[in-house]
Amino acid sequence: MIFDNLNKRKHVYEYRNDEIPAFDTIKDILHKSWRVTPSKQNIMPYKVSVLGPNSKLTKQKIYNKVVGNHVYMEEEGLKLGYIEKVSNEINPHYRHVLYNPYLLVFSQRVCTDKDINPFYQRQIANGHFMEQASVEWVHRIKSSTAVEVGLFAQNIASLCLEQDIDYSFTVCFPGDVNKWKDVSFVEHPVLLLMSLGKAKMYRRDFLPQASSDLDYKTAFENVVQFEED
Repeated sequence: MIFDNLNKRKHVYEYRNDEIPAFDTIKDILHKSWRVTPSKQNIMPYKVSVLGPNSKLTKQKIYNKVVGNHVYMEEEGLKLGYIEKVSNEINPHYRHVLYNPYLLVFSQRVCTDKDINPFYQRQIANGHFMEQASVEWVHRIKSSTAVEVGLFAQNIASLCLEQDIDYSFTVCFPGDVNKWKDVSFVEHPVLLLMSLGKAKMYRRDFLPQASSDLDYKTAFENVVQFEED
């Protein structure tokens, strides 16, 4: 049953604007995801900023960053000799970042004393170092924080699918937080973008059939390997 539910997932090309999930439904999904998502030392060193249906200006700023990063990566690939030319095209599958009922922006944060539970307050008194509460360590724990964000986002995804709410992810954006200065709530590096809503068209529906058939996931054996001594 869990597999069947997760197997419904498809990348959204376009969301419906005539059927928007209720705010209370999204809030409940986020709260339940918070409840079930594990975190190192229970401190969750990231935040989820929720942009609703009316946050069009900020979504446009973020979409511009996504497109700009795509162009930058192609230009870097050309400069370094990995590709022979740039596409000079805007990937249409970024549309979900701009046109959506809800956009979630996952970014790092520096935790404070109010985040530290009594158990770890006692541990700190006995010499434990809580690196999540140190601004100097934000970049040094980025990889582990990104893993935690992935767990949180996947729990959101699972709960969305239970209610027939679609979603898509994007990690094509600038990693340099200085390039996010025009987005007021971003203080530390962004780790993930996730859009939510009711799909009008999926990526597979948008692609020509021949192209869709060619776009498949790498083989199981390339990813999962059973090691022996």
